[in-house]
Amino acid sequence: TLRYLSSVMESIRKPLGTRDNPARVCKDLLDCQRLHLKDDWFWVDPNLGCTSDAFKVFCNFTAGGQTCLHPVAPHKPAFGGGKVQMKFLHLLSSEACQSITFHCLSDPPSSIKNAPTGPTQRENPRIRFRGWNKQMFEKGTLLEPHVIQDECQIQDGSWHQSRFYFHTQDSLQLPVVDIYEFPASQLNSQQHIEIGPVCFL
Repeated sequence: TLRYLSSVMESIRKPLGTRDNPARVCKDLLDCQRLHLKDDWFWVDPNLGCTSDAFKVFCNFTAGGQTCLHPVAPHKPAFGGGKVQMKFLHLLSSEACQSITFHCLSDPPSSIKNAPTGPTQRENPRIRFRGWNKQMFEKGTLLEPHVIQDECQIQDGSWHQSRFYFHTQDSLQLPVVDIYEFPASQLNSQQHIEIGPVCFL
């Protein structure tokens, strides 16, 4: 019994990031001073309960030990792991970031920038993003997302991108779970959303 308890304590103190011996978060692996670790996929169990609810994440050690969850599908703002695990992941993190990209063909999806109207550009509906804690990210607010790229207002028949980046010191605000005011595709146009991973640190 003592040997078993000692083994359990050792696995908690020095997690391997495997399915049988997951870490709480990626930063725990980094804190074990295993400097040879490279960015890769590992198993985590934020609530340190039964390992049956552990899940696989991408550990970005280059960025200081970020725990990155990828969406269940590239076009859907939904993530695995479950609400309980996400709650503990939020508690163990002090910041979070995520990016979302709109791919569009002659059909602009956002109006983050005030585009001049005309034959090649036009103003678009304001897009809003609902975070995990139900707060809204939108233009003109304290939670305005950073626009890395905004080319979907160009009407030239070619594919373009509008990319939004979210970074917050309140980890409860991410991931984005819903998107509003995303216009329906118009005639002779195509568009799709690419949901990026949400990373916690």
